[in-house]
This record gives sequence, structure tokens and C-alpha cells, in this order.
Amino acid sequence: MYNKIYDKIKHADFLLVIFYTLCCITGILLVLSLTVNSRYQTITGGVSSALWKTKIAAILIGGAASLVLGIIGAEKICRFWIPISAFGLLLTCLTFTPLGIGPEGSDDVAWLSVFGRTIQPTELLKLCFIISFSVHLSKVREKINKPLVLLGLLGHISIPVILCFLQKDQGTSVVFIFIGVVMLIGAGLHRGYIIGALALSPAVLYAIWNFGLAQYQKDRILVLFNPEYDPFGVGYQQICGMNALRSGGLFGKGLFSADKTEFIYVAEAQNDFIFSYAGQTMGFVGCALTVILLAAVCIRLIIDSRKCEPLGADICIGVFALIFSHTLINIGMVLGFMPVIGVPLPFISAGGTAMVSMLTAMGLVHAALKKPETKNNDTLTL
Repeated sequence: MYNKIYDKIKHADFLLVIFYTLCCITGILLVLSLTVNSRYQTITGGVSSALWKTKIAAILIGGAASLVLGIIGAEKICRFWIPISAFGLLLTCLTFTPLGIGPEGSDDVAWLSVFGRTIQPTELLKLCFIISFSVHLSKVREKINKPLVLLGLLGHISIPVILCFLQKDQGTSVVFIFIGVVMLIGAGLHRGYIIGALALSPAVLYAIWNFGLAQYQKDRILVLFNPEYDPFGVGYQQICGMNALRSGGLFGKGLFSADKTEFIYVAEAQNDFIFSYAGQTMGFVGCALTVILLAAVCIRLIIDSRKCEPLGADICIGVFALIFSHTLINIGMVLGFMPVIGVPLPFISAGGTAMVSMLTAMGLVHAALKKPETKNNDTLTL
């Protein structure tokens, strides 16, 4: 048993571990800085001083889960895809009961209160989806481009998308769509389907705009093209975020500098808009290094997918799509080229459930990696 554990650890992707560990450390420093920033404490009435402790606890839980999954292995995990999926769906469906809660002033009810703590089940559902969809793809890989098979795969994707849409959590719906589409492409979807989807996209977008979006959702998109469209309403958050990001200059105002009077307040700076706070405190250099670290994580995931068997490759591609979509949407919200749809920055934002989910996803990647097999006891097959 100890030899098995040693072999699993020995063949882990240590570069990947280093990159996401550095991201976690950056997140801890930013959240800790927020809790001691007198400017934020004065305006908001107090950012909980326990926030950084919660983040560390989430990192420890997620790290432990990652280690356990890495030791178990992807094939054994995927054997239990039915109970895993059922668990994720059950937790998500509980948000439609009186147990479901939502943040004050928000229209989405996507959280549960458990022992005085809030969890967001859809963060865990993303992992369940990556596992179940990888199993689905592995069973139909040779027939993936047959219309009925593809229809079944699209139906699989639609389940979490519809649940999130009913929760009014459009940001997570978009993430699920992105993960599903990227995994389909990675599994060998014919480019004809991709070209066809692109050709139909104007008509689909027209239908969504006219029949699928409420006015406040349209306003969030319109403000991207004209930040002054509603500067004290839907545009206010992004205007503050961009101003805060720019205010840090090249090197920022410092994470723990004594003078906090010049800081610009941004709502949800500890979560969805933490990148704007990184701009204030660490400047362009700090933001650039953060983006480089997240990009390095994504690149390692692509590299790892090429080392795996098909099932493991699908898992790696799914995790890549998860990290990449969160990064693109979150930073896009701050920079003003994506609407504000409530997606945390991987490893950096304060959300505990998201932190556990992202690190557990890294465990799935390590579970998918296999050690090189030997031939004739002396030749490695790479």
C-alpha cells in the first residue's frame, strides 16, 4: 500500500502543484490584506477578520481531498460516477427548497446554509459533471459524431445548465456550457458541427436576447459597450472595478501599507472582484504575475491531458475548461469586456466552496495521471 501511495506521489505533476500553490498563497495574502484594510472596514462596516482563516481551512480541506483522489486513481473514481452525480444533483436541487439562500440584493438562490456555513453546491456539481461527462464520452467516443449520440451528449450538458438557469445563476450556466463544449471538442467533435454552430450563433443570440434575458441582464451586457449607460446602476460595479485596477499603477499601493485612505472601494472585492483589489495593492506587475500563474496552470493541464489514457484526458480537458473559463470571465468582468455574472477567480477569490472545488479538481488531474509502464523491466514507455 505504501509503495502504491509513493508511486502516485512520485509521478504527480509537481510543476502544476507549484503553480496552483503560488496562486493559493497570492489569494491568502490578498484576502488577509482586505481584512486589515481600514478603508474597506470603514465603508463596508467590516470585512470579517475570519475570512482569511476560512480560506486557509478551505485550502487544507481541498488539498487533502486532492491528495486522496490522486492516490485512488481516475478509473476507480469513475466507477462510482452514478452516486457521485446523484450527490451533486441532490445538493443542487436542495437550493430550490426552503434550505436555499442567496446573498442580499442578489436575484440568485444558489447557496445552502450548513452548520452556520454557506456552501454553493454548483461548485461541487462542476466536478461531478466533469467525472460523469468523461465517462459518457469514453463510452461513445467512436460514435461521437453520430447525430443521436451527439444529441445525448448535449442533453447531458443541458442538465446542470438548466438547473443553474433556474437558480438564476447565469454565470455558472455559462461555465457548464464552456466545459461541455471544450470536452466535446477535445474528444474529437467534427469541425463541421463547430462551423454549423458558429453559423447558427447569430440566430441563437437573437432569440436569447429577445426571449431569454430579463431587462437587467440586457443592461449588464449593454454597459460593456457604453460604461456610462447606467453609471450609478448596473455600470457602477465595473466602473469602480476598473478605476481600482488602474489606481495601483505599476507596483501598487502595497498589501499592508499603513496609509489606506486612497483605496477605492469595490463591492465583493474579496470574491468576484478580487482582481481589482490585486490591481490596487500589487499594481500591473502583480496582476501580470497572477495571470501568468493561472495561465501556467492551464498550460500544465493541457500537457497532462496528453500523458493520459482517453478517460483521464477527458478529465484533464474538463478541469482545464473549468479553470480557464473562470479566469477569463472573472478578469473579463473587471476589465469590462464580460458582464458581471458572479464567477470567482480560481484559487484567488475568498469563496470557500470554490476553493475546495478547484483544489479537488487538481486531485482529479493527478488521479488521471499514470506512471510510465515498463517493458522487459528496463524500458520505459513514455
